[in-house]
Amino acid sequence: MVHFTNDRMFNHRLIDAFNEHQDSSYKILVFDWWTWLRSQANALDTKLSTDEVITEVKEYDICFFVIREVLKTTGPNNYHGIDKILQNMVTELDNLNVFYVTLSENSIFPMDESKTFSIPWFIGNDLYTSPDTSIDFDYRPKDYTFNMLLGSEKPHRTRMFETIGAKSYMYSTYFGHKDFKHKSSIHLEDIDITNNLTNQDENVKLDTENIHIIRDNSNWSLSHIVPESIYNNSHFDMVAETHAFPPNMDFTTEKTGKPLSTGRFFIWYNSPHKVEYLKQFGFELQDYLCEYDNILDDDDRLTAILDLIKDISDNENYIKKIYKDTKKSRIHNQELYKELMETTDVKLSSWITTQINRNYKTEKTI
Repeated sequence: MVHFTNDRMFNHRLIDAFNEHQDSSYKILVFDWWTWLRSQANALDTKLSTDEVITEVKEYDICFFVIREVLKTTGPNNYHGIDKILQNMVTELDNLNVFYVTLSENSIFPMDESKTFSIPWFIGNDLYTSPDTSIDFDYRPKDYTFNMLLGSEKPHRTRMFETIGAKSYMYSTYFGHKDFKHKSSIHLEDIDITNNLTNQDENVKLDTENIHIIRDNSNWSLSHIVPESIYNNSHFDMVAETHAFPPNMDFTTEKTGKPLSTGRFFIWYNSPHKVEYLKQFGFELQDYLCEYDNILDDDDRLTAILDLIKDISDNENYIKKIYKDTKKSRIHNQELYKELMETTDVKLSSWITTQINRNYKTEKTI
């Protein structure tokens, strides 16, 4: 049997992969790290205890620890020594029959690679792309050089919008900022999406994950819909990821997945070394003018990104050169994205089966 600590919060593809083993004679626990940590918010003000987690894991024959969101605290870094507490928890879990499915990574909590199945967050979550979205591998004239679609309010996004949001070459939205939402462009947005974004309470964090829009007779999370008209009328994407720091974190959401899935050139503000992180899954970003990816200082990295965008701006020759120089990599990345979306579920299911069988063989040996 399989028990989920919170199956409503899991992506359906993860649920399906584990549900194949509901008839197993083993007691299998699928533990959702992020839901548990958020439930401990009050404990962060005093001292976090992981005893209940360890106790619950020990009640099962085998546990799969699913890390969808980043394995970190929700408060200030190392608040009340919580990082050390979590490191100790991971160490103790490693001594139990625990395996890991990671959609994000934090190097201060190292996982045993032999017991870990890793995929980028955006591969674990489906995207909707309209068949009318233009996939442009070669240059054609467009209204905007870049689009920059900013969600909930964050300091780095505010700096971006203040610096380049009003430029003529940039199609910009920032619906999560109560002052800048009214300065956001809307003429390329779908009406239903615009209504959902502008009508939210501006005193509450913008919600794009739990708002659903109907496309092709199916419900899609608003944040997982590729913006058809915006893509058709802009050359490149400026991606402002959810967590742009610290350097030990690897977390790439649908914001990064959208341009990869459609073969677009994009510039990203994320924590450093994303080229190396995505390279381990086969993505090729070395031609994407991404020297800024190696800059560790957050402010310096953002400054380099903003300078690069200004250099490209309305420079038609530069834009054409980017199309030419990145075409091979963009085609590769789009094809790889499609392949990973088609094969990851099967690979995950096979990996889960292998770990369960490993447990069976260990018992037989004992």
